[in-house]
Amino acid sequence: MGNSAPAKSSLIRERLKGKILTAAECREIADRKMGEAVGDRRHGKELKATAQAWLVLAERIALTSFEGVLRRASAPKSSP
Repeated sequence: MGNSAPAKSSLIRERLKGKILTAAECREIADRKMGEAVGDRRHGKELKATAQAWLVLAERIALTSFEGVLRRASAPKSSP
């Protein structure tokens, strides 16, 4: 299959450099990929699939973050 967006993927790698993405950043990338898919007759299906994968990742990150907040909120408070 190959890379769905060679020009943009290097930009994403450059922005990451050890950084963990937020759900909002993943949704932003998904939105950009969907926009690219509309204008690309040759790779449109691949770009749509890539956008969907970014959305799944965003959902999982959001869920994990929410679970972490719940865990911290329900953890017993230690006294100093």
